[in-house]
Amino acid sequence: KDIRNSLDENYLTYSAAVTKAESAQSSIAQLLQGVDELQLMLGDEETGIQTRLDTAIKNEEQICERVQSNSAILQCLTQLSAINRELQDMDRLVQSGELDKAAQKAESIETTVNAMENIEDTHIAAILVERVNLARMNIKENVLREFHKVIAVETNANSANLRVDSSRLKGRISVLFAALDSVKDGENVLKELALYIISAFVKPVLAAQLVTHDDAESPTSEFNVQLSNGSDTTPTDGVCDLVLSIVAFVSRVLGDRVWVDVALTELAQLVLQRCYLQRIPETRTELASFHKTVDTLSGFEATLLAQCADPSIERPIQAAVKRLDELFVERQCARALEQSRRAAESTAFAVYKMDTHQEWSLAFVQATVEDPDTKLASSFAQSIKEHPAAVFPQCIISESIVGTVSSAYWLLNESMQCNEPGLAQRLAETAQNVLDVYCVLFPVVHRQQLRKVPALALQFFNDCMYGAHHCTILGQLAAAENKVNPNWSAVARKFFDSGIRHVAELAESESRELKSLVGADNGTGFYNASDEQQRDALAKSLKRGRLALTQLCAAMRPPNVTPHMFYRILGRYLDAMFAAIIDGIVGVRDIGVDDSQVLSDHCRAAYGLVSLFHLDPEITCAYSTLTSAALVNSTDEQGDALLDSDDESDESETTAQGVRLAKKHCQMSDKLVQLADILMISRADILARRRAGLLAQYSVDELVSLVRALFSDTHERALDIDELKRI
Repeated sequence: KDIRNSLDENYLTYSAAVTKAESAQSSIAQLLQGVDELQLMLGDEETGIQTRLDTAIKNEEQICERVQSNSAILQCLTQLSAINRELQDMDRLVQSGELDKAAQKAESIETTVNAMENIEDTHIAAILVERVNLARMNIKENVLREFHKVIAVETNANSANLRVDSSRLKGRISVLFAALDSVKDGENVLKELALYIISAFVKPVLAAQLVTHDDAESPTSEFNVQLSNGSDTTPTDGVCDLVLSIVAFVSRVLGDRVWVDVALTELAQLVLQRCYLQRIPETRTELASFHKTVDTLSGFEATLLAQCADPSIERPIQAAVKRLDELFVERQCARALEQSRRAAESTAFAVYKMDTHQEWSLAFVQATVEDPDTKLASSFAQSIKEHPAAVFPQCIISESIVGTVSSAYWLLNESMQCNEPGLAQRLAETAQNVLDVYCVLFPVVHRQQLRKVPALALQFFNDCMYGAHHCTILGQLAAAENKVNPNWSAVARKFFDSGIRHVAELAESESRELKSLVGADNGTGFYNASDEQQRDALAKSLKRGRLALTQLCAAMRPPNVTPHMFYRILGRYLDAMFAAIIDGIVGVRDIGVDDSQVLSDHCRAAYGLVSLFHLDPEITCAYSTLTSAALVNSTDEQGDALLDSDDESDESETTAQGVRLAKKHCQMSDKLVQLADILMISRADILARRRAGLLAQYSVDELVSLVRALFSDTHERALDIDELKRI
């Protein structure tokens, strides 16, 4: 309004100015004529008059220039006034619903403004152009609003309904499309409309498992779809027919121009996600039958995108079909990694009990890999036949590690059947990754349980040895097939280190507990041992220690772990208990005769715990023929951690077997027996045994402390102590 008022005022002002200028010009012309006559009459000698005449002429020329400028301004104002009237007409057309004419008017106004050189690059021109653009935006919004008024979408769990009141659009469709043709970016309105239909109606429909539709025409042009989310699923051809029916319905009631290229591509993407990407097969048998689905989708995309204005538009289904092998491998790898993660995180801790030693062979791998949908690759089978046999000793492992190892073999077998080198390498790497994920994730997720439940920690140790065993084999098989992955040895080492670390933490934790039980209240119970209360306290402490140790042995008794592992851990427990007793007695400053007898008996009673080394020969005989060399595909460290045939040799007497194994696995057993003797023998015998090297496990300070506690302070004792220090 300000611009229009300013234009009106300027127009009147300049019009009066031009009229006055024309009158002045006429007067000046008459004056010039008189001047010319006067000049002729006076001649060149009249210089003063000539100067005044020149000045008058110059003034007259300036007036002429102003007149021309005022004429141009008047013309510009006239044009601006006309544009103002055009803008008002355009607004009236928009309000009256004549959107096509309003759009044409906007284009005409913009053309006129751009042709006016007098206002080019001025603020007035920018304001007018902005005004035209706002009008265009208003026109597009009105078009979209009219479309939305006649479209209604209703969806729920059981049905979806798309209703178009075509009766309200009679005679308006051509107007609306004409308006969009006349404005810039009019196709964006159609794009927004189509994407609204897809988002509000098509997506909820395709999200249901089972869909059926009825395309019966009605006065309101409805499209009804019945939805169900049960176990049944609409096949691919049914989904494709449904989407094409929706496209045909919308084209019939709104016009096929609604389906712009972007919207059609979006529909293809939705069908691709529903019928292709979510149904990528996981086995080669499924892959062979999946090609029918591929053909159906390819035909659907060709029909759908035939309506596109741009023939070179991106075809998502076609691009995905070309990547079928890659997507198939990605699905296999993703499934295997997900299974490995779930196995590592599972709190079921299901146990897999081996009935006998597991012999690795072609039959074992076939039983692990093959099923109705999977067969062992011929090259893989040949490599297995040429590979040396191997044995994993009988013990208890988890079903989780068994399943994870099976997945690794299955993936490596799949890699042998893959013709694409890059995809084959991907499968081989994933075979390694599933084991790596389990090894890393399990101890992190179950950290607290591994610390609190000895049986679980020992089972995890077995799992780690089992994983390391098969990692070594898998690495050698992959190398034989030229699918070398240097991480196989690293994962095998990771399994081994993790198992050793956790069983060491278990042994250390339980050893501390056992030491606290038999240490007789931090050693105070070893003083005045002959006192009835102290003697009872010692007996109770040993009883508590025996009970705790017996429970620990029950948790790790073969075949829960191998006998060799049982002996090693039991040896550590006994070392902790015997060390606590020895340190407690050595720390006593004064031991009377009666006390020494009680303490000696206590040591011998504690030494009786070595009988726990005895195992049922029927159990151990199965391991007697196995050595660490049986694990030919494992490291020497792993073999030593699991087996030692000398441990499982047959012993007819329980005591003899316990003593022999105690000497091998319990460093403190001899020292405890020697302490029991020291408490009862003379100083001379102590010196003699020291000279003979029988008390080598005792330090000089320990022996001196015992001598001082057991014998009276005499000159002879001092000499004997000096002798002990010199030996």
